Amino acid sequence: MNLVLDLGNTFGKIAVCEGTGVIESAGYEKVTSREIAYFLARYPTLKGVIVSSVVNHSREIIDYLINLFSSCIELNHTTPIPLENRYQTPDTLGYDRIAAAVGANTLHPGENVLIIDAGTAVTYDIVTSGGAFMGGNISPGLEIRFRSLHKHTSRLPLLERPAEDPPLVGSSTREAIYAGVLHGILFEMEGFIAAISQKYPKLQVVLTGGDAKYFAGKLKSSIFVDLNLNLIGLNRILDYNADRKI
Repeated sequence: MNLVLDLGNTFGKIAVCEGTGVIESAGYEKVTSREIAYFLARYPTLKGVIVSSVVNHSREIIDYLINLFSSCIELNHTTPIPLENRYQTPDTLGYDRIAAAVGANTLHPGENVLIIDAGTAVTYDIVTSGGAFMGGNISPGLEIRFRSLHKHTSRLPLLERPAEDPPLVGSSTREAIYAGVLHGILFEMEGFIAAISQKYPKLQVVLTGGDAKYFAGKLKSSIFVDLNLNLIGLNRILDYNADRKI
C-alpha cells in the first residue's frame, strides 16, 4: 500500500492505494501534516508516498514525508513514467494531466484512450494503444466560463451550475447563459470524442474531474467515469519507480 497526495487547484486529496484500487481517500481545502498523520495512524505499513501538486505547497509537507518514507517521490517533469511522453514541452505539462494519462493506461492497457478531465479547466488527452502519451487540448472549465462572462461584460450576472438542465435555447438572460455554457461544453466534448475517434479507432473515453458526474449522464457517447483516475495513475508511477530500483 502507498500514500498518494494529489494537490489540485481547488482542493487536495490524500489517498491510500494498492494496485488499481483506492482503499481510502479524503479531500481537503488545505493539506497539512495533521491530515497526513491521520492516514499514517490508520495504515502503519505504508511502503511509499508520491506527491503531485499543480499549486505551490508548503515545503514542510515534503520534508515531513521524506523523513517518514525511504521511497518518496515529488512528481515533476523528470520523473520516469510508464508511458512514452511525446509532449513537446514536458516541463509545462500539468502533473494532473500526466497522472490521469497513466491512470487511464493502467485501467485500459493496450487501448486507445481519450481522457476528459472536467475540472477548473476541461482537458482532453490521448494515450495510444501502444502506450504513448500524445498530448491534448485545454479548454476553460464550467466555473471559469461563468466567471468570465460576468467579469468581461457590464450586465451579465455571475451564475453557478444549475440544479436542473437548461433548455437548448434560453428565453431569458439567465437561461441563455446556462444554455450557452453548459451545452457549449457538452457539444465541445462530443465534438472532440467524434473527431478523435476517427483518428484513433476503438477509442475508450474516460471522464474524470470535479464536474465529471454532472456531465456523465448528459453525454451521448459511451464513456467510463472514474473519479480516482489521477490517484490510480500516481500510485502506478510510484510503483513503477520502485520497481526500477530493484
